[in-house]
Amino acid sequence: MPLKRTKLDIEFSYEFWLFGLSSSAKFFKLAWAINKHLGLQLIRQKDHKIVNRDSEDSYYGIYNWICETGCIELFKNKSMEGKAGYLIPEFSHFDYFVKIDCSLQSFSREEILKELKDVPWIEYIAGLEVIDLKSIDNYLS
Repeated sequence: MPLKRTKLDIEFSYEFWLFGLSSSAKFFKLAWAINKHLGLQLIRQKDHKIVNRDSEDSYYGIYNWICETGCIELFKNKSMEGKAGYLIPEFSHFDYFVKIDCSLQSFSREEILKELKDVPWIEYIAGLEVIDLKSIDNYLS
């Protein structure tokens, strides 16, 4: 007699905004430019580790700034090992991602997008719909 299977559907609440950035600048130089332009203190962290389906580890660079009201993170999209792996494979055309905790309620998404557009070395920036991403688990930390 076959066992009865039950499917568990879990809905998450994603309380952050995600922006894709295109830039030819080095990772540290882009973090410096964001810090200078926005008055932040993004600090280099230990690389973000993702275990893929083949049980291989991939590492992605990350800077973050944490304050009383939230967190801002800058991720490198391409793996640090130089493999062809991407943090968000469906957006491989972006070089970096900025993840902003939505508890920073004093600014709207549009205001943040406008400020980031003015950062030197950001050639293109777009807001992404988090709920539609297949690789959402890669940057839930």
